[in-house]
Amino acid sequence: MDVQDHLPLAPRDLMILAVLAEGALHGYGLIKAVEDRSRSGVLLDPANLYRVLRRMSGLGWIRETDGDAPRRRTYEIAPHGSAVLGAELARLEHLLAQARPAVANG
Repeated sequence: MDVQDHLPLAPRDLMILAVLAEGALHGYGLIKAVEDRSRSGVLLDPANLYRVLRRMSGLGWIRETDGDAPRRRTYEIAPHGSAVLGAELARLEHLLAQARPAVANG
């Protein structure tokens, strides 16, 4: 499946991939990192998070990795997830570049 076929991303998916692009995290660490970073109100509850992580893993965007705590599942971004994240950021930047002149002139 082409990277473009996954776009646009839901804000939740974008934030999870962005956080994981900085390094592997376990579920609670992901929840806290997304909440700390998100000014758009992206909130994750544990039940929803693990459902999203299973879907993202199935799509090849993320993978489980050996973490520092043996009882915690730790996740990292996979190469396909990095490509999806990069494509979404490029799409959003292009969209913003098209919209900014209208705001600047208004």
